[in-house]
Amino acid sequence: MKQLLLSLAATLLLLLPAGCGDSGPGTGTGPTTAPATGPSAGEPAGDEAEAEFRFVSANEHNFLDPQKISWLHDIRVVDCLFETLVKTSLPSQQIEPGVAEKWEISEDQLTYTFHLRPDARWSNGDPVTANDFLFAWRRALMPDFAADYSQLFFRLKGGEDFFKWRAGTLKEDASGGAAAAVPWKEIAAKFDELVGASAPDPKTLVVRLAEPVPYFLELCAFAPYGPNHAASIEPLLAPDPKSGMYRIDPGYWGDPKKLVCNGPYVIQRRRFRQDLLMAQNPRYWDKASVKNHSILELIIDNPQTALIAYQNGQAHWLPDIPTSSSIAADLVQQGRKDVLASPWAGTYFYNFNCRPTLPDGRKNPLADARVRRALSMTIDRKALVTQVTRLNQPIARTFIPPGCLPGYEPPVEAGAAFDPEGARKLLAEAGYPGGAWLTGLTILYNTGLGHENLAQPIKNSWEKNLGVVVVLEAQEGKTFSERLKKHSFTIARATWTGDYRDATTFLDKFRSDNGNNDAAWSNAEFDGLLDQAAGETDAAKRLATLRKAEELMLKEQPIAPLYQLVTLHVYDPNKIEGIDPNPWNFRRLDHVRVKR
Repeated sequence: MKQLLLSLAATLLLLLPAGCGDSGPGTGTGPTTAPATGPSAGEPAGDEAEAEFRFVSANEHNFLDPQKISWLHDIRVVDCLFETLVKTSLPSQQIEPGVAEKWEISEDQLTYTFHLRPDARWSNGDPVTANDFLFAWRRALMPDFAADYSQLFFRLKGGEDFFKWRAGTLKEDASGGAAAAVPWKEIAAKFDELVGASAPDPKTLVVRLAEPVPYFLELCAFAPYGPNHAASIEPLLAPDPKSGMYRIDPGYWGDPKKLVCNGPYVIQRRRFRQDLLMAQNPRYWDKASVKNHSILELIIDNPQTALIAYQNGQAHWLPDIPTSSSIAADLVQQGRKDVLASPWAGTYFYNFNCRPTLPDGRKNPLADARVRRALSMTIDRKALVTQVTRLNQPIARTFIPPGCLPGYEPPVEAGAAFDPEGARKLLAEAGYPGGAWLTGLTILYNTGLGHENLAQPIKNSWEKNLGVVVVLEAQEGKTFSERLKKHSFTIARATWTGDYRDATTFLDKFRSDNGNNDAAWSNAEFDGLLDQAAGETDAAKRLATLRKAEELMLKEQPIAPLYQLVTLHVYDPNKIEGIDPNPWNFRRLDHVRVKR
């Protein structure tokens, strides 16, 4: 999953006392009533008192549509609003029942039969049905909705066939001027015909896979596999008159008056670029296990303001402190008991745009793997983690972090090591001796998050060791993510963390047609190895094939891995319980309790 991380100003930290501010619980009286009129003594005043648990996000949401999300800060909230078939229990990280109270798996590992609990209901009182999952999965497999994780649904038998069929109908529509939209009922019928997912009755969901998928239950716990309230969304579907693509008003997903949820919370209020207030869903089947009655997400993009909010007790938790900035080291070195660090199954890296031409139409030198590898070989990763981040994170020569997946050993030897002399030779072989004619390169990063602290020494190293002049380019978060999606960059900073515990959660990102393939790298041999691994039932042979795929990717260097991630949280464990830091960044905010 993609990340947008919060940064804090080091200079401000030196002026503030250690430890977190004393913020008592909020005074809201329940999920369906108005908040109490005023805070108790010692509690924050103003809107923050409306919620029992409060945390900070540095960015406004890109999407709250479960099938379109891929950013961590979006997934964190969607997990509160929509419950999947199964869930990840914390701190054990084991799969437990969600909407499905039980399930059976066939002996050949190809058929999963889920039995939905009879008391699972939507926030409007409707029962959650198997069709609500089929409706959502159908949307995820339609190019119309530009879902980054469409390929996760190719695991379903016929999933890829349906995706290609729908893409084909759109091409036909676009070829004749005005589009003749395919009726929604016809699309639904084609899905039923091609895809191995069916509902024999409203409370039974049968899923047939193309090949055995050892991690399929983990996929079913992932937000894009969540359900939609089909009855409220289907009337909103409308085809675009030009493309024939179906659309849903994006305002639906954040509108408290319209959005129908089945998770532990509902949206009570959303104020753009200010906050998002969630109240406990009174119709949630397991509401007795929810540890707080309301959650306020404060959208604070100014790092100084975010820290002050925490210190003043307006927020209980600052998640995802960026290790790209020196702020993380400053926090750790202060010895604060409310700063907790833990390993994170993810990598900080630079994307290289691998398309044949640059955004301005010129020939792209980064389309040559030798140029990409030369640039990667001229990054002193050890200096970055000792002198810039000062956290001594494990340097990354692979995309998959070593040690995060049992039985999988990433091919470290295939990665790029710091070797300026070898890099100069490669660059000369590619036709750019001494960096001559290698122009127009920029490093794109999102602002306010400390990424310039890493970009500057990398830029300096490329200029010093290769003679390549590179320009730094900063963009605010939403514009940055839009440019990544459109491949409108030459080099761009990135972070990726695993969504489920399997090597494919990393490697599938680089499939030629994957929605998260921001580098636009395409390699038929790599795609073939992933396909081969998908059909392999022998676990050892499967992992060996995936290792070979990563080795090929690293030799081509569509990305320059920099370091493996650690995650830092700021919260007082004596006052807050249930955050449960873990390498996969699984969150159960419904299990967070503010101690009184």
